[in-house]
Amino acid sequence: MEVTSTIRNSPYAYLQLFVTRTDLRNPDYDDITLRAYLNSALSQYLGLVGTAISIDILKIQDSDAWVRVPSDDESAVIAALSQWTGAQGVSVRIRNRSHWLGHLTNNVADEKLWSLES
Repeated sequence: MEVTSTIRNSPYAYLQLFVTRTDLRNPDYDDITLRAYLNSALSQYLGLVGTAISIDILKIQDSDAWVRVPSDDESAVIAALSQWTGAQGVSVRIRNRSHWLGHLTNNVADEKLWSLES
């Protein structure tokens, strides 16, 4: 007996973000800093409701970051990030998006992207 299943709707959306900063004294950022940027954008766009959106930071590498958001909240996150510019010239732009993580990572070697060293 063969069993097959089809996943029609992914519960999550994956975004590849590109973070730019004009403050050259400290160009690096970490999970906490990225979360602050995302919360600021969501708060400015949707108020307190925006900060309640669950965002999982999967990986940060150089200026790129990969995050996971619930599919139902994808459009709100995209809209919030599209209009947001933080203090001191910080901006977070969407480089790519998909409902499947594999679609975002097909141009990067998996062993390099998901290794613990970066």
